[in-house]
Amino acid sequence: MSIRLLEHMRDELIATGIVQNTPEFCHSWLGRSEGYIRVLRYHNTEPSVSTLSICASKLGYYAARLAASDQQDHQAWGERLANLKALCDRAIATQAEAVWRAPERMAV
Repeated sequence: MSIRLLEHMRDELIATGIVQNTPEFCHSWLGRSEGYIRVLRYHNTEPSVSTLSICASKLGYYAARLAASDQQDHQAWGERLANLKALCDRAIATQAEAVWRAPERMAV
């Protein structure tokens, strides 16, 4: 699911003109190499919590900055980024819960 989340976020940022393409998104918003999403897909793995956290942090930073603007279009963009951050936060929480719910960690 998280690969689709990354692709959704990439598509949203491309649609708004914040990034131009996948390599730029991977490098600038995920802190990873330009082929990160392709490698995830090839290995059938999920993005790391670290990667999602980097993206969520950057989305939150710019969402807050845009929301503080007096211009209505900036505020609308800020809301879009805040919504994307919330999606990242949910993916992080899901992955974290999967770790602590692992049978070997549930023992009392």
